[in-house]
This record gives sequence, structure tokens and C-alpha cells, in this order.
Amino acid sequence: MSHAAQFNMNANQGAGFDRLFKLQDGNGNTDISAYTISAKIKEHHTATASVAFTVTKTNASHGEFRLTLTDAQTSAMKPGTHYYDLIADDGAGSVDTLIRGYFVLEPGISQ
Repeated sequence: MSHAAQFNMNANQGAGFDRLFKLQDGNGNTDISAYTISAKIKEHHTATASVAFTVTKTNASHGEFRLTLTDAQTSAMKPGTHYYDLIADDGAGSVDTLIRGYFVLEPGISQ
């Protein structure tokens, strides 16, 4: 795997979040079957508290996976700009950051 892609996301406080991703390289689809993928959100890079996305591989041989947060998770977060990254661990000592960016949580209005 290679350099991390920048991808910014927005969500609403108090609502579930769901985003489908497909990783590709210059040769086409990236097989993620052998990787453990995880992603976390923090208020800033030195924060000790974090919120973990649920990562579900939907079609691993074609690089497809889904990131989700529950409504309870977004309700517990402060509105504003947060930071996230997504890493892939091959289980043999190589851990790569694949995606990083801003995660903007808009304040809930109707909750």
C-alpha cells in the first residue's frame, strides 16, 4: 500500500453514519482480504480519547469496505471539526495509513 489519501467527511450529531469505500491502486482493485482495517476519530492528534468506526469488509477481494458509527456514538461527540485516519495492518509488522482527513460533526437540531 502507499501514501495516505485525503478524504474529508461530514456527519450529523445524533444520527448514524455510514460510508462505503473502494480502494484501488494503479493496477485496479486492491485486495484487502489479508489486512485488519481500523479507523478512529479524535478531537485533535494528541487527544487520548477516540471514537472507533466499525469497519466491515463488504467485498475484500475488490477493496470494498464500509465505515459506520451509531447514533449513540455521534450523540456522545462534541460538534465541530475532528480528525480521523484509517489504517491497514498486514499482521506481519507492516501498518499503513490509507486514508486521513477531517471529520466534521454538525450539531444536532431535532434531537
